[in-house]
Amino acid sequence: MNRLLRTITAVFLGIAAIDATAQQDTLELPFFDDFSYIAAAPDKALWATDGVTVCYDLPKNPPSTGAMLMDALNGKGVFYNNARYGTVTAADTVESQPINLDYPGEKSIWLSFYYQRGGHGDSPEKGDSLVLDFYSPPEQKWQTVKLYEGGKSAPFEQEMINITDDKYLRKGFRFRFRNYISLGSSLAPDLVSNCDHWLIDYVSLDINRHKGDTVYKDVSLTNTPIIKVGDYQQVPWRHYVNSNKREEVNYTIHYRNNDNRARLLDSINLYLAHDGITDKYALGTFNMPSYMDFENRNDNFAYTFKSKYDTIANYDVTVRLVSDATANDYPGNNEVTVRKTFSNCYALDDGSAEAAYGLHGEGSDGAMIAVKFNTYIPDKMYGVYMYFCPVYNNQQADNFDLKAWACEDGLPISEIATKANVEVPKDSTGKFIYIPFDYPIEVSDTFFVGWQENETSIIAVGFDRNTSTPNHKYFNIGGDWKQSK
Repeated sequence: MNRLLRTITAVFLGIAAIDATAQQDTLELPFFDDFSYIAAAPDKALWATDGVTVCYDLPKNPPSTGAMLMDALNGKGVFYNNARYGTVTAADTVESQPINLDYPGEKSIWLSFYYQRGGHGDSPEKGDSLVLDFYSPPEQKWQTVKLYEGGKSAPFEQEMINITDDKYLRKGFRFRFRNYISLGSSLAPDLVSNCDHWLIDYVSLDINRHKGDTVYKDVSLTNTPIIKVGDYQQVPWRHYVNSNKREEVNYTIHYRNNDNRARLLDSINLYLAHDGITDKYALGTFNMPSYMDFENRNDNFAYTFKSKYDTIANYDVTVRLVSDATANDYPGNNEVTVRKTFSNCYALDDGSAEAAYGLHGEGSDGAMIAVKFNTYIPDKMYGVYMYFCPVYNNQQADNFDLKAWACEDGLPISEIATKANVEVPKDSTGKFIYIPFDYPIEVSDTFFVGWQENETSIIAVGFDRNTSTPNHKYFNIGGDWKQSK
């Protein structure tokens, strides 16, 4: 759901950042990328692209943390100029840097990769597609070698392609992915947002492979770690320090054994670093059956956050895996770090929007959406940050009324503040926008923040689909408040 109250977007950190400008004339084998590094776009030492991004929360049960996303938006986060309602059009393109495949007559060069339709986002429909092309250096042209049709979201699938044609076994070989998208109908233009997501992971090109070479001696993290206080990703630091009502710290860590044999996870360690101090927690040793996804969760983690500052706490939260796979194929995906900041906000989401949330159509004019918060101590609320998703041709509603309610019988019954006719940003979608109330609002215990729609067109507010907070969202169409599932 959208971040409500004063909020700060989570910032992902890495142990070693990639060189975003590094390029090579010709790469040597092996070529491998699992996108587990922390960056907004694929490594330019391996890829040439202007529209493809790396994402961490959209993939569903990926082989490792991070995947390459192909969708309907260009590198600036806006729709491609050729996009049209109800029409299949070209969108993203990403191609490898030139690779040396000068191995005449070689039969053991294989390209493999995992792909997924939709993930936690929008699945491509029939007619949409993901296309794989090879580049022939002697012919100086591209040729399509594989096309994948759109369909329902499904687990990641692995593809294996043998490269034997002499025209590709040359220095300067390249391969590329392209996607075709189809926007929704012009009959409901306010519902046409970013769509038709394809996720690509574990791209591997090498010699001395075979068709059955689909196994990776790799134990990997598959998501960034989630660490919360109760349901909250963020709480105001002053509230956390001064309240005896604060909830327990909890964490969730996801990892996977990609091998075809059981592995021993020698250790999984959690590090919480702040103010030059690092607290280490050993979370145990585990036997991992083959091809299995795992969740390490603790809803009552006995930890107290600390800070040398009165108003803010900054933490680098790191998870590190050590397994018995001494010849671990890709050790880079055994560690991930996320920045955690406690400042002046309550936030339920993790800062990412995998989908949009709102009300649309007949009866939605005057409808309301509310999100429940529990403040640890009485305080004043000054405003909210809201994430607005891009809508094609800016066909979303023009404005809405920002509202706050006190809690009565568990519902947002008593209105305590309204800011009327707040304009929906047209050129600032795809990011958080701060909206202040007209005056500070006294809040205590349970209260609600949300909006009332002034039109039947949707207000496409970001929805954090991979972080579940079902007990906090409510909607009202026609006079009765109901909990949103």
